[in-house]
Amino acid sequence: MNQIANFSSFAKSSQKNSLSSGIKNAIVYTRVSGKEQADKNLSLETQKMAIEEFAGRNQMSIAAYFGGTYESAKTDGRKEFLRMLDFIKKNKGKISHILVYILDRFSRTGGGAIKLAEELRDKYGVDIIAVTQPADTSNPGGILQQSIQFVFSKYDNELRKQRTIAGMKEQFSRGVWAAKPPIGYDIIKREGVRKIVVNDKGKKLRKAFIWKSEGMSNKEIIERLAAMGLTMYKQKLTHILKNPFYCGLIAHGLLNGRIVDGMHEKLISQDLFLKVNELSKTEGGYGVPHKSERDEVPLKVFLKCGDCGSPFTGYVVDP
Repeated sequence: MNQIANFSSFAKSSQKNSLSSGIKNAIVYTRVSGKEQADKNLSLETQKMAIEEFAGRNQMSIAAYFGGTYESAKTDGRKEFLRMLDFIKKNKGKISHILVYILDRFSRTGGGAIKLAEELRDKYGVDIIAVTQPADTSNPGGILQQSIQFVFSKYDNELRKQRTIAGMKEQFSRGVWAAKPPIGYDIIKREGVRKIVVNDKGKKLRKAFIWKSEGMSNKEIIERLAAMGLTMYKQKLTHILKNPFYCGLIAHGLLNGRIVDGMHEKLISQDLFLKVNELSKTEGGYGVPHKSERDEVPLKVFLKCGDCGSPFTGYVVDP
């Protein structure tokens, strides 16, 4: 006599979900990467409307909404994004899908996005669905299709970055500062022309340069600035005093060692800047001296932040 029916309570089923699975509890993630996108076809309202229509057609319940703000997809360290992942972990087995408008709303990290999508499927039973680019990730073909889309999102992001850098380099070469100006400056528009001008903080910093040229210590300068309502710390002041932007020059990494005359308003004269920095050399500066290469930390400088590109600091901890 066949006894298999008596073992039915021991049977196991896959945790992976698809549109045809029993659980259809979705969460919605919407985002725009910049203010300008809110006025285009990727607006938050457009994304939300399309996702809700998709959920309705497929009899999916929406358990929660995330995003609804301006976040970059270059990294997966976004506040709303992380809040969404935390929600999934706390509600394991209760959420079946993440719904986004297009796949690059979820992530533009390429391989990182592919790995995260795999973890969500295998560990939490959650599939990612782009409602304008649906792919059935319950089978290898659909997973491949989605992975390719993630890779192309990364590729598109790199192309945009390349074009942006080329444009910034060209502007810097012409003397146009193409980034956020340092403290003491504002960006304004006069008769439709973008200009970088000295603000109230800049006028106070002008006094700092003058005081420094007269031999005043950085400590006393910081105290005087604080009395004027401008809080400053010593490393920041040292950086300001060494920045040629304040005397009308542009020195940026994209210029590969060149310095060009800037079109922005000068805070001080070039003679005053040189005088200040001649005095600063004799003081030895502030902070801990850094060496670019040390045998104890061979990866120093080579390891860089994925967000801003700055090299990580290396140091030795005593045992």
